[in-house]
Amino acid sequence: MATRPRAEIYPGAGRPRGSRPNTAGTASAVVRAKPALPARGWPEALILFAVLVPASFLPLAAAGGGPVLAAPYQHFYIVSIISMLAAVLAGALALATLQIGLYRVLFLCLGFMSMGVIFTVHGLTTPGVLVPNALKMYPGSAVATSAFLSLAVPAVFFAATYVPGVARLERQLPFWPAGWLVLFVLIGLAGYAAVAVYHSSFIARLPLSEPPISTGLAAVSVGLLLYAALRQSRSYRRTRLASQACMLAAFLLLADAAAAMALFEAWTAGWWFYHLLMLGGVSLALHALLVERARGRSFKSVIETALELDVSLDVEELDFEAVAALVAAVEVKDHETQGHNRRVAQLCVQIGRQLGMSTTELRVLARSGLLHDVGKLGIPKAILIKDGPLTDSEWALIKTHPAIGLAILRRAGQFKRELLGVLYHHERMDGSGYPHGLVGEAIPIEARVVAVADTYDVLISDRPYRKACAADEARRVVAREAGGHLDPRVVAALMKTLDRGVKSLDPTWAGFSAVWRAAAYKGRLLAR
Repeated sequence: MATRPRAEIYPGAGRPRGSRPNTAGTASAVVRAKPALPARGWPEALILFAVLVPASFLPLAAAGGGPVLAAPYQHFYIVSIISMLAAVLAGALALATLQIGLYRVLFLCLGFMSMGVIFTVHGLTTPGVLVPNALKMYPGSAVATSAFLSLAVPAVFFAATYVPGVARLERQLPFWPAGWLVLFVLIGLAGYAAVAVYHSSFIARLPLSEPPISTGLAAVSVGLLLYAALRQSRSYRRTRLASQACMLAAFLLLADAAAAMALFEAWTAGWWFYHLLMLGGVSLALHALLVERARGRSFKSVIETALELDVSLDVEELDFEAVAALVAAVEVKDHETQGHNRRVAQLCVQIGRQLGMSTTELRVLARSGLLHDVGKLGIPKAILIKDGPLTDSEWALIKTHPAIGLAILRRAGQFKRELLGVLYHHERMDGSGYPHGLVGEAIPIEARVVAVADTYDVLISDRPYRKACAADEARRVVAREAGGHLDPRVVAALMKTLDRGVKSLDPTWAGFSAVWRAAAYKGRLLAR
């Protein structure tokens, strides 16, 4: 009986792009995306400056806040500039929110939106500018109240952006309630602005601008902004990207501004200082977006980079219990490949990041990599662990595992684009792959990425029929496959990823062991 060398099972299939017209556009967009700029040294100095700003409060406090400069029009101008910058920032974030569809980005947008509106009220109610007589009875009350609220309200939204669990929650909740949230916030802001400008006496009766309430508002603002800065610093320590450093410094400067606002009397040098700190904070946040946007990146990708809207395999498996159970079932049945699916998934995510893919696309890649071999549940174990060459009939059976995987995932009902990665990850650029012999750009991008990651991990892993290749040799093999079997652009992204190094994906990685044991139990039931 004729046999086929086991080497033909290597997954170096052609990986062009999606067979759907819209996926082809996605591929070209992905290739044109520019990677984010790494920090060069100045961001650390900027962050250090923001951290040390409170030290300047000591001499100012000792001098009673410094010299007094009552200049209503100059106050109105600087407040207007800050408000306009916050409005521009909110507009850019609103655009990114529509594209990304994540509550974390929406919260950031609402933070700068509320800052812009409330601080505009702060400027409009400056005594002697636009409403010279409205504040005669209660001088400065609406101004002071708006000042404290202009940081307290945004601080709540900024902190909400980084609250643990929001990422998982937004995967489970639909995004349509976001429209009602935006409407509610806009109505609240418009109502406050109307009352503050036209009925200032009502605002004056509120104790928000007088201690201890004002001090409490400032303290809460500082605490929430420092929390946001702390969470942002974790992202910056991992990536060292300039955009993330700008966001971190922005939160720190806004926290400094909230503290200065409470410490110094109106019109003193310290009081003017808090306006400059707010101007610096908003400018830095806007800089984080516009500098990368000027390099040709979309607001969507810039925001995803600045906030490090990360993709975690652990979270994907926890959020989709079926994923963990199916992955465990495959590896219980074919124990020689234990850890292979997670390593492929991690490589897929790293390659996708290198290509500039969005967070949503990275999640699809993560699940596609985890589940690409789920169809092997329908292949006899004797064939999977066979240490010799396969017969023609065995080889034909092996080639059915993508279709089997598609059938399994369709029944799960939770997957869409992942189906393309599972079904087509053995297609090849020259049309010699299976199951449908797709050519070039007809192969979905998900499948092309999985194919490259799968090929590399198979080469560097021990299998029953051969020993693992050295990493350098595996890279040479993958490079030779580029263009003929593998998408050369995806191969180039893999090489850059390997040059940077990829962290290990042992099943116990990142605290996954407990989840893995539970999923493995369910997997054993599925594999029976």
